[in-house]
Amino acid sequence: MSVWSEGVSLPGNMDTTPTHEERKQKPKKNSKKKQSQSAKEGNPQPMDAKATASYFSLSITGQIVSATFPLGPDKEFVFLRYELVAGPDWQLASGPQHGLTQLATNKSGHFNEPIVFNMPIEVTYRSTSPYGWPQILVSVFGRSGLGRERLLGYAHIHLPMFGSRRPAEQMEQLQAPILMPKCPNMIADVTSWLLRREPELKDPKVLLDNLKCKGLAMESYGSLDFQLSTVMRGARKLGYHWHA
Repeated sequence: MSVWSEGVSLPGNMDTTPTHEERKQKPKKNSKKKQSQSAKEGNPQPMDAKATASYFSLSITGQIVSATFPLGPDKEFVFLRYELVAGPDWQLASGPQHGLTQLATNKSGHFNEPIVFNMPIEVTYRSTSPYGWPQILVSVFGRSGLGRERLLGYAHIHLPMFGSRRPAEQMEQLQAPILMPKCPNMIADVTSWLLRREPELKDPKVLLDNLKCKGLAMESYGSLDFQLSTVMRGARKLGYHWHA
């Protein structure tokens, strides 16, 4: 004799058919999976293109053209030593970081004619940030006929960010003043005159930092002329939009 109670179902007699609410929820889960798959395959996110670029490159070609002194140089021959200085985020990919020019003179012409060097410069940098933009630091030296060398000053410029603004010009013309350190007091001035040695900077790179060179006494005498051309690649992929 079996007893059947209303509202109680045995394990073997349970109804496994889905209810009306479960039927509505199942298609929603499938539609979300299809939408996510279609978004990955057909519609890539805009950040994917930026993530492929890890650096931008800066290629500089040109030359140190000449040096000009208003009343002529103090020495018979002049030569230059240059160095490329950049921030910690910059890596020199190709080209020399240091350079030394030949001895040049203008004794065959007028005393204030340019002293021509035509020292070629061709370097390529890689970086992820414009902070610490590369600069050229040039030390100008003079040599007498007896072979004695003397500092004539320093000059520095930033590498150009863009190429030539006018299509008629192939390279950008740049000019930097030649700066000469001055003695801080009268005693140092007299000592320099007795020893026949001009004051020099222990580390010329202090001229590239405005905070470090604060308080230095400098005087300008002459100028250096540069011709430089710039080619930049990959900056837009990193989000840098520069316009000339």
